Amino acid sequence: MVQVGEGTVGAARAILAALIATAAAGGVLAGLRDETAAVPTCVQAGPYAPPAPDSVGVPDDLPLCRVSALTVSAPGAVLDGLDVAGGIVVEARDVVVRRSRVTGDGTLPAGIRTVDGGSVRIEDTTVTGDFTEAGVEGADWTAERVELVGLRGDPDLTGARVGPGVTLRNSWVHDLAGSGDALALVAPAGDVLVEGNRIERGPGGGSAVVVEPPPSRRAERPGAVVIRGNELGGGDYTLRLGGTSDSLSDLRITGNRFRRDAAVGPLRVPGAVDLADNLFVDGGLLGGGRG
Repeated sequence: MVQVGEGTVGAARAILAALIATAAAGGVLAGLRDETAAVPTCVQAGPYAPPAPDSVGVPDDLPLCRVSALTVSAPGAVLDGLDVAGGIVVEARDVVVRRSRVTGDGTLPAGIRTVDGGSVRIEDTTVTGDFTEAGVEGADWTAERVELVGLRGDPDLTGARVGPGVTLRNSWVHDLAGSGDALALVAPAGDVLVEGNRIERGPGGGSAVVVEPPPSRRAERPGAVVIRGNELGGGDYTLRLGGTSDSLSDLRITGNRFRRDAAVGPLRVPGAVDLADNLFVDGGLLGGGRG
């Protein structure tokens, strides 16, 4: 894995050498920013412009520069216009991954993963391919207009694993292999927002959204866990709360629309939860769901 840090020219040249090796194997190197840059950014992708309102994932016609797996340790680094083979590990704060494609090769746990206090904003990016745990995982990440599609690997692979301090908005999770959940909220609490997404589990078990915090852990940080305004479908139960809500100080599930394609039922939420204004996509009332 290439290390992307504040590093020296020597480290940057090591990055370039890895990129050249990738290019020799058929990758696209033309347009990469100069060899002394600590963070590879694809000049041929052009300047960033806001996408169309309904855009999700990397734009189809955007030229990308192919690179190998990256570990980012430079605070504020911006990775733009990359076609990443493997994945991205984020160790630094305030990293941005924009207009990129990440394709897993089965060697890494996740396509984009925060570790050791790292944080990342992911925009207009597609994550696909073979991973051992999830497409995106960790704490303190924000994803806007991101597509998680065609993920495979471990049978229990999750589309995204949500820790504290995570926002997933206006994104699409679909076509997962195996029986894992499309979205798993594993933080007992802590400023989590899942809003305006289309999340589909499809056949084969699991849920579109499962809220399953460890029962004995205290809240890692203050803040509500909010799931609102999403279109959800598939799975055994499309949305399921594992165990009870005892470890959740503030869970709100409101204003979501459910497809009628769950194997067992659209909703299973035991305990005291703010559960309101959830409907089927055809406007039908969503009955039951508790217990």
